[in-house]
Amino acid sequence: MIFDKVNSTIPAVVDEVYHLPQGLSYCKRNFTYWDKKITTLPGLYLVSLHISPFFECNTYNLRFVNLVASCVNFLLFSSMLLFIYGNYSESPVKIVLQALSLTILPPLYFFSHIYYTDTLSMTFLLAFTRLCFTNKTRILMFIFGVASMLMRQTNVAWIAMVVGHKALDVFIRSSRVFGNRYLSRTSLSRTSVIAKDIDVSKLKRYYGISDAIISLKYHLSTSFLTYIRFITWQDWSELATHTLLLGSFIAFVVVNGGIVVGDKKAHEATIHLPQLLYFLLFYGVFGLPYALAKFASTLRLILANKTRALAFALLFAGVVHFNTVVHPYLLADNRHYTFYIWNRWFGRYSYAPFAIIPVYVFLLFSLYDNLKDQNCVSFLLPYCLSTFLVLALQKMIEVRYFLVPYVILRLRFYRPSYSIVLAEFVWYLVLNALTFYVFFTKEVYWKDYDYAQRIIW
Repeated sequence: MIFDKVNSTIPAVVDEVYHLPQGLSYCKRNFTYWDKKITTLPGLYLVSLHISPFFECNTYNLRFVNLVASCVNFLLFSSMLLFIYGNYSESPVKIVLQALSLTILPPLYFFSHIYYTDTLSMTFLLAFTRLCFTNKTRILMFIFGVASMLMRQTNVAWIAMVVGHKALDVFIRSSRVFGNRYLSRTSLSRTSVIAKDIDVSKLKRYYGISDAIISLKYHLSTSFLTYIRFITWQDWSELATHTLLLGSFIAFVVVNGGIVVGDKKAHEATIHLPQLLYFLLFYGVFGLPYALAKFASTLRLILANKTRALAFALLFAGVVHFNTVVHPYLLADNRHYTFYIWNRWFGRYSYAPFAIIPVYVFLLFSLYDNLKDQNCVSFLLPYCLSTFLVLALQKMIEVRYFLVPYVILRLRFYRPSYSIVLAEFVWYLVLNALTFYVFFTKEVYWKDYDYAQRIIW
């Protein structure tokens, strides 16, 4: 019902004015036409091409593919949560409810009703990640990896994150040997028969930054021979698949002269560190039940680390003062919530960007509080690097840019109680209701269009 209402409300939603004609062109097998305003690879339109023999190519059906993809996302989220909680006999009801909440994550759910790349991008990325969990079916892993990059070029950063996670995990575990003098007080000769054997007593479920440093010292002292010896054929095969994906993307960048296709001037890479702070606000809004559940715990954590909290506050103040940049689209396009947030707060009052720094600090510690007990440095380091590449090099502020990094973290939060899971679900229902209410009832008029424009994420 919501989908039909969206479809009948407006002929083209914001950037659909570029995407829909391009998708219809591919349906007709006209590959010579390309709108230069489009900056992503043609993954979305290739999907439209492949459904064209079975369904009439029109606006309704092109949009409907994303709604179907949203249902597939629900199945993929369920499968991933089952894998993550597999050893804990988690309630199926709780898993299904969490998967449903992730599926209706408000920005993601909204874009499931229109012809944008975000929903299908998430689908292919989730499928790729799920295959990586079991480390099987390399061909499918490669296909879904390519498909995810064809949807959005920035997905290459998440593929690189998977590579980094795997490589760093093996790097640390392969150093937990009897002959690692940085790990144990017992010093063994390098020629000892057990010097390169794993010391099971030194293995841990989660490793910290100190373990990574110890691993680096050990592998440097042994010329990385233990590391190479420890990597199995299965590991080599998976890393080779991922390396081939990354190599293919690098070749594309070299040939294309950059990551962006089409309108490159609108998406020039720019150091924009406040994007990471805006991501914390995204977590604060969409992870609100988790932030509230750990509110007291987070306050105690901040009080126990007052010096670090102050250091982060000063760092954030410097970032805000020296690196706040504003894309022209943010000031001009009143069809996005970010336009109103910026023009009525951040850009209106000179003190506004600084007044919210305490919120940034609290949310940073809150995020850490939700992650610290069940995450390893082998994940966190590659994740932070990939998040930096995806967000901090973007001048434009778009809510949908935060979707993938948030979903990844959300899947790695501590095991929530029923009350938190239910609160998250209800919270998303409320936000979605408000979002669609605004979309259906609030109109803005542009002189370039003969129909009313609508407000979206």
